[in-house]
Amino acid sequence: MSQTTVREIHPNLYLLRVADTRTAYFEALWEIPEGVTYNAYLLKTPEGAVLFDGWKSVYQEAFLEALASLTPLEAIRHIVIHHMEPDHSGSLPALLDRLHGKVTLWGHPFTKKLLAALYGLTEIDFQAVKSGQSLTFGGHTLTFYHTPWLHWPETMVTHLAEGNLLLTGDIFGSFGLPEGIFDDEVDLQPYLDAARKYTISVIGFYRDKIVKHLTTLRDTYGVHPAMILPAHGLLWRQAPERIIQSYLNWAVGKPQPGKIAVLYSSMYRYVERGIGVLVDEFQRQGYTPVVHRMVDEERGSLADMLSDIVDSEAVVLGTETYEADVFPLTAFLLSEIIKKANFAKPLLVLGVFGWAPAAGRKLRGLLESSAFDPVHILELKGLLTGEGEAQIRAAVQEIVSHLAQTATTKV
Repeated sequence: MSQTTVREIHPNLYLLRVADTRTAYFEALWEIPEGVTYNAYLLKTPEGAVLFDGWKSVYQEAFLEALASLTPLEAIRHIVIHHMEPDHSGSLPALLDRLHGKVTLWGHPFTKKLLAALYGLTEIDFQAVKSGQSLTFGGHTLTFYHTPWLHWPETMVTHLAEGNLLLTGDIFGSFGLPEGIFDDEVDLQPYLDAARKYTISVIGFYRDKIVKHLTTLRDTYGVHPAMILPAHGLLWRQAPERIIQSYLNWAVGKPQPGKIAVLYSSMYRYVERGIGVLVDEFQRQGYTPVVHRMVDEERGSLADMLSDIVDSEAVVLGTETYEADVFPLTAFLLSEIIKKANFAKPLLVLGVFGWAPAAGRKLRGLLESSAFDPVHILELKGLLTGEGEAQIRAAVQEIVSHLAQTATTKV
């Protein structure tokens, strides 16, 4: 039985939320033991109802029941589609079957193509909206703004003038199953960690669009919402500016002072021994290493690794040489880092080889196309020796000096 929540969050505006505990890998890629919610919204007016988005298809029957608890389905006159990804639109075909086409769909012009491509929906009443276009219905004014590539080409947001509310789809969303509905009902720091993980793994490839579109909403359109209503996670009523600023900070990789992201693979713990020295030296220098392992007993979450790069001051990548190349998991990790968390941060590579070095050289080549600054690439042979330990500590000191010099330059 799915856990659903139906709650009035503003006069005549209702949240319909389901807690997804079935999905182990979001988008079949990102590990989410914390779960995720899908949030839809219903606006009731004297002229009928307006629905904003929906749920994943596996929850469509629960979604229809939740809707029916608020209004007769035939009273739904308009459906606003912020984003066509099936975790939000999967329930749409079942709903349209019940409505027999007697409803108008509103969305970005590209949404119509996706309705046909994903669901074969062609015989529909669809209204393509321009950015800044408004719909007045039932005493309410809805204004639509395009936000393409956050994170699909057809994404948009809706501003409700009555209450100054902003419905944002995936933007400002998060992983997790928060116990509360609003930002003032939970401990925000753990939640923001989950939101950072969501942002970089799901939207990170288009992080430049975060800055562009949020700035446009604020400066060009003058949107300063009193409440932010995303399609995943918490609703923001006490401090909407906090999640806005957090997204802007994550988009540019603003660091948390002292944080070092340490990511490594180690088949037989040779790399791990070196990482132990490296972590000790960073701690001796007053830094806080956050460590993620890929070893024979456990494998860290790819999304968590990307997330901790976002607000780190520097990054450490540890790997062994494997078949004259970089260890495959490390190579895949780096490819995702360069796509989604590619920031101008100093990077230290620690490689270990058995009979011939290769990983360091290959990683240097891969990093040439990135924004990272490979301050030190160190490769050691086999068993960690006293000389090797000294080299590791010297490499850490080089990163520390680099950070100090950068901080002085900024001042």
